[in-house]
Amino acid sequence: MIRLLIAGMLALAIAGCESKESSPASGSGNASKPVIGVIPKGTTHVFWQSVHAGAKRAAAEDGAEIRWQGPQNETERGAQIRIVDDMMLQGVDAIVLAPIDADALVDSIQMVHKKMPVVIFDSGAATDQYTAFVATDNFKGGQLAGEEMLKLLGDAGGDIAIIRVLAGSASTTQREEGFKSVIARNPKVKIVAEPYGESTRDVSQRVTADVLQAHPNNLVGIFGPNESSTFGALGALEDAKKSGRIKFVGFDSSPELVAALDSGKIDALVLQDPVKMGYLSVKAAIAKIRGSEVAKDQPIEPTLITQATKDQPAMRELLTPNLGKESP
Repeated sequence: MIRLLIAGMLALAIAGCESKESSPASGSGNASKPVIGVIPKGTTHVFWQSVHAGAKRAAAEDGAEIRWQGPQNETERGAQIRIVDDMMLQGVDAIVLAPIDADALVDSIQMVHKKMPVVIFDSGAATDQYTAFVATDNFKGGQLAGEEMLKLLGDAGGDIAIIRVLAGSASTTQREEGFKSVIARNPKVKIVAEPYGESTRDVSQRVTADVLQAHPNNLVGIFGPNESSTFGALGALEDAKKSGRIKFVGFDSSPELVAALDSGKIDALVLQDPVKMGYLSVKAAIAKIRGSEVAKDQPIEPTLITQATKDQPAMRELLTPNLGKESP
């Protein structure tokens, strides 16, 4: 009888240990101190630094921890997939991700979503298996740029170029398509070149220089759908001594682009609110971890800033955000 009692007690103890060890861990944090892995497309552009600032503010407000890591450049799809895998191994409680490619990250997103909240931000993916999507209305942003370009060109119209960003990037492709949808309204405006700048300043500058050389006399307008394409086009226009002579609409902000807008080298910029984007993305992840309902689609309105509006206080705040503020 004593042997049976001891055996029973040992069996219960072993079962209890196995149950405790096999229960899934939510991550290295918990509901009171969640750990959020935030993975941008890249880390060099001012845009991503602003997203980081917003993410940190949200984490500080809600007592969470941010682990920020992204590829150095926005073409490194494989590197971004590896970072997602590494974050999972670190035991984070949620992933906040800006996919470099709409298709390449689908398997990773779906895998993570089975285990924890996934918030997609900035650029979409070809799946609906995620917790929330926080992004600029990019198609509308492209439309705003197209409308401003038509206004700048007037009735004369003419030949224009788009310095595209990166094949497979959902956000910038939507901007490009939004721009083209508006340009098509005026048959006198013709898009004569659409080279890819590979999401880098250097390549964007080189392909813009090629366009200027191929169309030395008839090019009247250029659209850059993100910071790197706008910066690259600006450099090519300066080198060719054509700044201010070709109508130029860009997207996103950096100190160099703000200076060019102020000097008249850029006619207009369409801006996002990257601080707000990072803030809302992390807020959504934390809310889901803590059991709250989260809106799946959270669009952010883009803003067109022109020569006529660039000095308004609200516009200056978007152009040069104070990344040290306590709330977005």
